[in-house]
Amino acid sequence: MKTLNQEPEIIAMANALRLVGDPVESILEFCRNKIAKWIKEYGSIRTIGDLERIVCEKLNLVIHEVWNDDDLDKLVKNYVEEGDFVFDHLKKDFDEKTFATLIRRKSLSQKSADRYVAIIDCRGNKGPRKFFSRWHEIAHLLTLYKQMELPLHRSTIEKDPTEKLMDIIAGEIGFYDPMFEPVLTTELKANGQLTFAVVENVRAQFCPDASSHATLNACAARVEIPVVVLEIGMILKKTEMRRVQSKQIELIPSKPPTPRLRVITSMPNAAARNISMQIPKYMRVPNISVLAKTFKAETDSDLMSAEANENLAWWTASDGSSLPNTQVRVQAIKVGDHVLAIVSLASSRWNRN
Repeated sequence: MKTLNQEPEIIAMANALRLVGDPVESILEFCRNKIAKWIKEYGSIRTIGDLERIVCEKLNLVIHEVWNDDDLDKLVKNYVEEGDFVFDHLKKDFDEKTFATLIRRKSLSQKSADRYVAIIDCRGNKGPRKFFSRWHEIAHLLTLYKQMELPLHRSTIEKDPTEKLMDIIAGEIGFYDPMFEPVLTTELKANGQLTFAVVENVRAQFCPDASSHATLNACAARVEIPVVVLEIGMILKKTEMRRVQSKQIELIPSKPPTPRLRVITSMPNAAARNISMQIPKYMRVPNISVLAKTFKAETDSDLMSAEANENLAWWTASDGSSLPNTQVRVQAIKVGDHVLAIVSLASSRWNRN
């Protein structure tokens, strides 16, 4: 499997931006330098909202949030009346898999304040993702080069390499280190480890509009101890998904596969990757894990959140292999029909002076 810095479209982006070295890191540094330069021009800033306003001004970007169908109808009508007929496609483009759309207005000059328009779909269960979606669209403009598919670009749940990179940029710039890390450090000093309570305290202080999940990922990425953030739920494994999605006709129809409790997303931080502490996507969750018990918990049950010391060797694959013999602390919390988890070394504690 290719790593992100080996993907042709990421290499092409770095080349188009005239960057050298590791493509992913050089693009991240390119974005950091842009942001730092703009902040220096404006002087000190106090909040992430201040930073967003500066960035949008520099990028000639206006961001709209759509919370219901009436919001969308009014927005489309206003822009179409101004001659931007590409907005007329929004109603069919905003399907259940699309979180946002970025549009370049053809009727305006390069210097117009709303040369670019980002529409964030906050309807239904997409609302909690609005903060991250805003910064994801900003990331697209920070790295814009002529080969991009504007005037209309859709950001969907199906992630190609470019969308994955935009998520990385959004996770870094949206949780801007000079403002985010002091808040995180204070909470870690008080607690000694990364917990869901720490994440919520950081979110409340840094940006209450950010989702708990995005804040959790930002915190985990910045702690110095090995941490893996998991999201688990009832899904098919990868080979089963391909079989279900295949259009080939089976001579002897087989029984449809049954979803099992598996890893939906797995995000090891740098410290975890350095010691090869990883839990693969699609891996089956052990029945004896606190993760399985939390998933089965009923609403308002005491088990809606729990933690326990476990061993990664409990995780086994279909070929009989297992993860390394590693003692870990597993914290789990049920969110809707999924469970979020923080997996860290049982012996690790944050100890920066």
